[in-house]
Amino acid sequence: MSADDLTQPSGERWAKEYEASRRRTMALLDGISADDEQKMVPTCPAWRVRDLLSHLNGAAEEVSAGRGPAGDPQVWVDQVVADRADTSVAEQLERWSQSGPAFEALLRKVPQAGVLVIDLLSHEHDIAGALGTHSDRSSSGVELVMSAKTSFVEKDLEANGLQAIRVVAGDHTFEYGSGDVELEVRGSLWEMFRLTGGRRSMNQLRATDHDGDIERYAPGLVHNPLAETDIHEESPATELSEDTSTRRGPS
Repeated sequence: MSADDLTQPSGERWAKEYEASRRRTMALLDGISADDEQKMVPTCPAWRVRDLLSHLNGAAEEVSAGRGPAGDPQVWVDQVVADRADTSVAEQLERWSQSGPAFEALLRKVPQAGVLVIDLLSHEHDIAGALGTHSDRSSSGVELVMSAKTSFVEKDLEANGLQAIRVVAGDHTFEYGSGDVELEVRGSLWEMFRLTGGRRSMNQLRATDHDGDIERYAPGLVHNPLAETDIHEESPATELSEDTSTRRGPS
């Protein structure tokens, strides 16, 4: 796989990762109980499991039909979820089995819509956490997200007057920004994926293995709002913490 295929993925690559994550997410949700549908999502505390699925399927349905956000993206996201608030998980899964392939076909033509692939890959694991289980943490999509978010991170660094940062994620090293590297953060690929996606608190950022002023660099390192309280996502053998954050909407 070339570096360009990660930092500037082709439409085909985006479509492949979206389909893989969609199928994993659908498998997590297939046959869940009515009680599980109503569980709140710790990393998206404004939403139930059903709402998060409404967001994912709804985004695919709306964008594929040419009804993407025209103004404030959060207003659009909220409306997409509200329109499907009373739709069961079973019905949403059936609809996503149709809207998903339609959106994948769009991705092949319009790779700029890949931001919704990054969104899905994050929410795949949000849903797993809410259900007290886990999904594939070593999927090729995790590495893709870490590379493809380069443009987001570099814009945030520039907007905040910050120089370059380096993220050492397992066997992978990602450098973002220009100038001297003033922050290096180290951890597993999975942990860096979740940390840079806003699924950790400032307290957890401070506790990472790092060199440099991580608090000052947080607005560049993490594109989304940080969790207000610590988020502890279980390993396959342990249970999920009940901690929550203020995270909501697209990743």
